[in-house]
Amino acid sequence: MSVSCRGDCSVPRGALDAPRAAGKTGAVKTVLAIAACGPRLELALGTSPDVTGVVALAGQTPRSELVMAAVDLLLRGAGIDREALDGVVASRGPGSFTGVRVALATAQGIAAALALPAHGFSSLLAQAARADAPECLAVQPARRGFAYAQEFSRAGGRLAATGEPSILPVEALAGAKLPVVAPVGFPLPPGTPLAAAPRSTAEALLVLLAAEPHPDPATLAPIYMEPPATTPPTGAPPPWPPSPKVS
Repeated sequence: MSVSCRGDCSVPRGALDAPRAAGKTGAVKTVLAIAACGPRLELALGTSPDVTGVVALAGQTPRSELVMAAVDLLLRGAGIDREALDGVVASRGPGSFTGVRVALATAQGIAAALALPAHGFSSLLAQAARADAPECLAVQPARRGFAYAQEFSRAGGRLAATGEPSILPVEALAGAKLPVVAPVGFPLPPGTPLAAAPRSTAEALLVLLAAEPHPDPATLAPIYMEPPATTPPTGAPPPWPPSPKVS
C-alpha cells in the first residue's frame, strides 16, 4: 500500500467546490474518493484545487475494515483528521460485487458519521473519466472471461454515454473500434486499442464530483448488470471507529 501523488495531480481550480450537506457550511473543499469495483482498491483525497494523495491496494477483494484502515492512512499522509473531510464520492458498479458493496457501505458510513454530502457514480463512467480522448470504450471486469463495456464521448468538456452498457467476451476487446479504458490490473488481450488514462479511477471520481452541482447520497446504490452471487446485506453500515488524531 502506498500514498502518492503522481505527476500533475491538479484539477481545475474550484473544481472540488460544491454545496455541503446539512451540518456543514460553506463549499466542499476536502473530498474522499473510494473506487473498489476493479482489480484493486483505490482511494484519493482532493483538497481543492489539488489531489493531495492516492492509495492503491491490489490483491484480494478489500474488506470494510481494510478500506477504513486505508482511509486513515491516506488522511494521516495528508496531515488531517477525519473531521476535516467535507464530502465523499464512490464508484457504484458494475464490477466486483463485493467491491461494489464495500465501497458503497464505506462511503455511506463516512457520510452518515460526519454529516457529509455524498455521491455515487457508475464505475464505467469513472473509467471513461480517466481519459481525455474524444471517444472511448470503458470496461470493467465481469464474470470470468467477460467484461462490462460502454461507449462514451467527450464534447465541450462534458462526458456522455453514447450507448447502453453491455457484457462482452474479453477477447472481443482486441477488435474494439474505440480506444479502451480499463482498470489497472485488468488483463486485456493482445492488440486491444488503448486510450491514454493519466488519472486513477479514484482521481476520476473527484473530477466527476467536481462537475456535479448537487451531490445526492441516494446515488450511493449499487449498479448490478448481473445478479450478485450473494444477497447484499441490509440495514445501516457499522459505525466508524474513533478517529486517531494527527500528531
